[in-house]
Amino acid sequence: MKNKFLALLLACSVTPAFAGVDAGVSYTSDYMWRGATQTMGQGAWQGRVEVDKGGLYGGIWASEVDFNDEATYEMDLYLGYKLDLTSMWSVDVGVVQYNYDKGYEDKEEMFVKTGFGLVSVGYFVDMADSDEDFMKFNVSVPFVKWADVSLEYGMWDRDTDYAGLTVSKSWNDWKVGMMIMEEARQGQFMDHTSLTLSRSF
Repeated sequence: MKNKFLALLLACSVTPAFAGVDAGVSYTSDYMWRGATQTMGQGAWQGRVEVDKGGLYGGIWASEVDFNDEATYEMDLYLGYKLDLTSMWSVDVGVVQYNYDKGYEDKEEMFVKTGFGLVSVGYFVDMADSDEDFMKFNVSVPFVKWADVSLEYGMWDRDTDYAGLTVSKSWNDWKVGMMIMEEARQGQFMDHTSLTLSRSF
């Protein structure tokens, strides 16, 4: 099944003739994923390519990583379908595969996400270990007009959770974003904050 999934994603990424193509590159001061650093607090280059057609989408996303072991990069492959039920309500379902160059087995998750107005919820099912299932909530802050601001809360079935604040601002094809974790309030601001500069093509 993995080989079929990889082949399908590769086909999506190299067939721009019949679909919309979105690509970008970014640099982040600290690659944070689900509340934890993936680069030991160091910076990372990241890139992505995505194609979509009529709600169906697939793509590749990659980043440098540093776990103080032999792994040096992560490559994620994903495929999904997003349906806008109304102007305010959407549903998104799909699958994502996490790959590392060394030291780790591939990991697959199925997900379902829904957004209604300012609130979105996502549930991710680990296809090998139910203890790694994950849920995320996001709430946009509407009264901040100069930037896009949202609150994020995530938790695992193993009773581990995190909370954070995201702030971003876009200018044409450029975007600046900041992720501030809850621990930043405890006098460790720089250790729990990441700044990202992105460019879309």
